[in-house]
Amino acid sequence: MNTPLKELPKVYVSLTGWDYPSFLSKLEEIKKLGITEACVFLTTMPPEKHQEFFKELLTSGIKYIPLVHLREENTSQDIEFFKKNYDTEYFVIHDMLLDRLEQFEPYLKNLFLENHVRTPVNKLGLEKLGGFCIDLNHLQTAKRLNNPEYEQVMEYKDTDKFKCNHLSGYREGAKGHEIETENDFEYIKELPNFVLGEVIAIELMDSIETQLKMKKHAEDIIKEKLSLSNN
Repeated sequence: MNTPLKELPKVYVSLTGWDYPSFLSKLEEIKKLGITEACVFLTTMPPEKHQEFFKELLTSGIKYIPLVHLREENTSQDIEFFKKNYDTEYFVIHDMLLDRLEQFEPYLKNLFLENHVRTPVNKLGLEKLGGFCIDLNHLQTAKRLNNPEYEQVMEYKDTDKFKCNHLSGYREGAKGHEIETENDFEYIKELPNFVLGEVIAIELMDSIETQLKMKKHAEDIIKEKLSLSNN
């Protein structure tokens, strides 16, 4: 049974890219469109470009960054940068970083574990963190493949572990980080409400302009989904 949320989640566009120039291109879009709130995915950015990118952010006009996906080279100093300048609350990590959490102290409760299709939920590691960042595409994939990771996430249904999300498209046999049609977000309707957190970061490599269109579509789906469950 779906559990209604107290408030609608908020969907944000994100700074992403397959290479550093594509990050800068999206940052220029952000400036031109006057966008002041966005999420950041550092996972595909070369680590040697991080500090340069942080300087670019300071002149971008962005005021609030609710979620940042970290990579293994990041440290507590990087978390401090985002918390100080952008009030960032959610920092997402991959399972591999659970053995090196000391580099993020004292911010462990600001860290959120991303779920993956063929990576079992690390229950001991999760307890040290603030909760899950449920990647909705990964969860749907695990569900469709009948993989154990789906049921492992479902075990936490009645907990407060579900805080934030990644949102990309879902198509059979595709990763969904680039959108083909609005139908790529229809799978959201199949997932239980309780996996939706307060903040949903769009994880697409598409332009900010395309992300804005998909943001509106995702918000409409989520609003309808939650309103139906409340009736």
